[in-house]
Amino acid sequence: MKKEILCSLIFLLFLGNIFGQNKTLIALVPFKDPGDNSNQQQNYGYNRNNRSSNGSQTEYTIAIQDAVSDAFLKTKRFSLVERDKMDKLKSEKNLQKSDDFIDGSVIEQSKTLGAQYVVLGNISKGSLYQKTTTAPFVGNVTSYDGEIAFNIRVVDVATGEIMASNSFSASEKGKTGFEDALKEIKPQIEKFIKDNFKLSASIASVEEKNSNGDATKVLISGGSSNGVSVNNSFRVYELSEMEVDGKKLARKKTLGTIVVEKIEDENFSICTVKEGGADIAKKVAAGAKVKCEIIE
Repeated sequence: MKKEILCSLIFLLFLGNIFGQNKTLIALVPFKDPGDNSNQQQNYGYNRNNRSSNGSQTEYTIAIQDAVSDAFLKTKRFSLVERDKMDKLKSEKNLQKSDDFIDGSVIEQSKTLGAQYVVLGNISKGSLYQKTTTAPFVGNVTSYDGEIAFNIRVVDVATGEIMASNSFSASEKGKTGFEDALKEIKPQIEKFIKDNFKLSASIASVEEKNSNGDATKVLISGGSSNGVSVNNSFRVYELSEMEVDGKKLARKKTLGTIVVEKIEDENFSICTVKEGGADIAKKVAAGAKVKCEIIE
């Protein structure tokens, strides 16, 4: 009896590991700090002593980086490499002088951590400036300007190629100018992730067929833990690999479309087939790699 219980526990742990691996692992490298600012305006609340515990980032840099990491986590489809491990990579790469060498080294080390993508960030502006001017009949007037400007690059660890990049900027006035500018940028970050990391899943099985043998309902390997919602539409495709000019390329051949009818649990959902039922049933039966990618 004890042996059976132990085997059951091991099996459950095994299943937990499988489902836990459904999320894409991202390595978010500590963003490059703007460093000393030569602007003559006073950088309110920012100085060389106003640093994080690792001695390399300002509180503003960390806030911007956190906004990016939060946007990835909000989708429920990504996991992040632990921050202390990435901080260690940051410390090691700072010993080098070439940015190309640094980025290449970080990508290779991120691969050993199991990351599928590396997110690199470079911040050119990230602070709240205090400015004092003199006005007639009023005297000294103090104003505040919050400014944010940065870019991010997402590198595919497997190929070393940049799969997506974008620049973000915003500015707001007032003592909460930095926070307000960051709020303005957050939806832009979320859109960038949505546009470049399409929600995808595999067709686990054909659940129902009509009298002609066409698939009418399918089970997909995506549920509440992946951010799948009822009424989400997916494009169904066959994934294959072709070699062209000595380079292996992924080919996505469209088979049809499906719509989520019911979220079964955190890992699976039932979908109604809208188009391509015959092709979907045929390819699944043949053991082809049949996957789906969100349309809306």
